[in-house]
Amino acid sequence: MKRFLLKLSLFSLPWLILLVLAEIYVESLPNISRDKHQWMLKHAPTVETLVLGHSHTLYGIRPDRLGKHAFSLAQQSQTYRYDAYLLTHYPLTRLKTIILPFNYSSLWEDFEHQPNEQFQAMRYRIYMDCDIHPRLSWYGFEIMSMPLVREKLKSLFTPSQNHWDSLGWATEYTKEARAAEWDNGKVRAESNTYTDTTLVTLNETFLRTIFEECRSRHISIILLNTPVSPTFRRWESKRQKDINRQVLERLLDAYSEVDYLDLEADARFGDADFYDGDHLNTEGATKLTDIVRQFLSHSQKGQ
Repeated sequence: MKRFLLKLSLFSLPWLILLVLAEIYVESLPNISRDKHQWMLKHAPTVETLVLGHSHTLYGIRPDRLGKHAFSLAQQSQTYRYDAYLLTHYPLTRLKTIILPFNYSSLWEDFEHQPNEQFQAMRYRIYMDCDIHPRLSWYGFEIMSMPLVREKLKSLFTPSQNHWDSLGWATEYTKEARAAEWDNGKVRAESNTYTDTTLVTLNETFLRTIFEECRSRHISIILLNTPVSPTFRRWESKRQKDINRQVLERLLDAYSEVDYLDLEADARFGDADFYDGDHLNTEGATKLTDIVRQFLSHSQKGQ
C-alpha cells in the first residue's frame, strides 16, 4: 500500500506543479477586474457617478463623457448580486448617482444559480477581494475552470491586449471590428430568454437592497434599458417582458425617487450604432452616454 501511494504521489506531483504554475501565470495576466479594483482602492472617495451592471453598460456607457468624477464598475454578465456588493465594497463617500441596467434578461440571471456561468464569479473573489465566497473555495482558483484557463494560456503565444480605458469602459466593440452579419438579434434574444422565474424574486430582492442603500445615502439612481436591434425586439418573449414590467412597476411604486430611462427601441439609434443584436459599438456608446448625461443634467436641475 505504501508503495502504491508513493508511486501515485510521484505520478501526481508533476501535474500538481503544472497546475500551480498555470494558476500563478493566469492570475498574473492583465485583467479588467484587477484594474478596476486597483483603481477603486486609490480613487473611490472621489467618485460621484458610478456605472454598474453587465455588458450593456460596460460597452455602452462612457464614464469619460459623464463628468470629471465618473467611473465604471460594470463587467461582462455582472448580476445584481455583485452590483449590490460592489456598491458597499469601496469607500464611495462622495457618490451622488449610480447608473444601473434593467434589460430584457437582468432579472433572470445569477452566476451562482447558473451552472455554465458560475466561473464568472471567480473574478470577484480572486481579483476584487470579494468575500461572498471564501478564498479557499471553488471560486478562489482559476484552474477550477479549465476551459477558461486553456483560453488564457494562449497568451503564451499571442500576447493579450487590454481593451478597456482608464475609467473602466470596454473599447473593443468598434464598428470596424463587428461581423459583416452583425445583427444576431434572434440568437441573442433566444439565448437571453428564460422560463424559470426563481431568480426573478432573488434579483428583485437585490435591487431593493441597492435602492435602500441609495435611499439611505441620498444617491440618485438611473435604471437604464439600453438600445437593442429591431431583430432582437422581435424575438423577445412576451411572457418575460410582462414579468419584467410587473417587477419594474412594483419597484418604481415603492421607490419613486428612481428614474427609469427606457431606450430599448429609441429611434435615435440605427444600424450604424450597433456591434451586435443587443450591444452598441463605440459610436453608439458615445451617443447613449450623451443622452444619459443630458438626462442627468436635467434631473439635477429639477432637484
